[in-house]
Amino acid sequence: MKKRILAILTCMAILFSLSTGCSSNQAASEDAAASQPAASDTQSKAEAPKFDFSSVPVQKQDPNFKNGAVLYSDLSKVLGAVSVPNKEVKIGFIMKSLENEYWSMMANGIREEIDRMKAAGCNVTVDIRSGQTDQDQEGQLSIMRDMINKKYDCIIAFPISDANLVPGIEDAQKAGIPIVTGSVAYDDEPHVPYYIGLSSYESGRQVAEAFSKKIGAEGGEVSIIMGIPNNPSARDRTAGFKAWIDENPECKLKIVDTQNADWDRMKAKDIADIQIKKYPNLKAIFCNNDVMALGAVESVKAADKLGKIYVAGTDGTNEAIKSIKEGELTLTAGQFSYYLGKMALDIAFRAMDGIALPERVWGSIGIIDSSNANQNMGEVINWKDLDYQVQK
Repeated sequence: MKKRILAILTCMAILFSLSTGCSSNQAASEDAAASQPAASDTQSKAEAPKFDFSSVPVQKQDPNFKNGAVLYSDLSKVLGAVSVPNKEVKIGFIMKSLENEYWSMMANGIREEIDRMKAAGCNVTVDIRSGQTDQDQEGQLSIMRDMINKKYDCIIAFPISDANLVPGIEDAQKAGIPIVTGSVAYDDEPHVPYYIGLSSYESGRQVAEAFSKKIGAEGGEVSIIMGIPNNPSARDRTAGFKAWIDENPECKLKIVDTQNADWDRMKAKDIADIQIKKYPNLKAIFCNNDVMALGAVESVKAADKLGKIYVAGTDGTNEAIKSIKEGELTLTAGQFSYYLGKMALDIAFRAMDGIALPERVWGSIGIIDSSNANQNMGEVINWKDLDYQVQK
């Protein structure tokens, strides 16, 4: 009897070690190390393809990231065609709020990419959902749990805050469902090795530099209207803006006020009203997204200071670009969400295939102003359409 019990315990130990074992990873560099998640039922049982990312440049360190980051445009040159399983694949895509044009633009890009995939013979569907508002943290978590219960093959999530999707991520990992995140990077526990996003810190820096060029050598007073304080994008855009000004004292820009408007257009308008009255020499207003920036533009127009107070947003939404063309909004730090969603799909298929990627992948960002607002945004970032190969 003792021998039989010992044999059973030995088998259980072997099975446990097989189910929890992990494979070694490749990385672009020591700063861009990647780890590989446990294989799910939807992943290929064959050994995951391996790539040499040593030729992929690591970007300047972003204070929000413990690991270095690589640009998607550089990474895609090494990865080549997307390998798609020869079976039905269902992916969940959780956004912040489809009421915000930034996210609806991303959804449109994803739908267009799925149509291209189906035309190439891929049996793929994507369930695109979001919370009711940009602040619906519980709604996002409920959506993720529903996708886990339905055993989706992969879930892509852009969390509203640092913590709201942590319980869902932990549940998905226990279920063996690969997770790809954007907006929030999970370096610790839960550790998520697949991230596609943008350097919000760099976006803020680019806006500060653009303001300096617009305002000129005399400098002047500027203000900031933030999003939700516990959202990393809001914090990092603000931090990048401040950092560039601190590192370039010759620009003579002085930040006189920073207020939170929670991504809300009317709140931003009200805050801008107060800032314009309180600081009569105000030269520019930096808003953490385009929705708030358009609210600030309304305040500038009402104060009859259009062209005297510059306003910048972040995202590059169609409404913001239209406002730039009309000579109202000064500029926006383009995030090109229509293409970011396509990049996220690419990363998701690599995750399902068990490929160890650099843990931080950044999409393209860049200033959109009157000099390039009439261009096709795909041309601005030199977008190359994805190629697909159905697995045999």
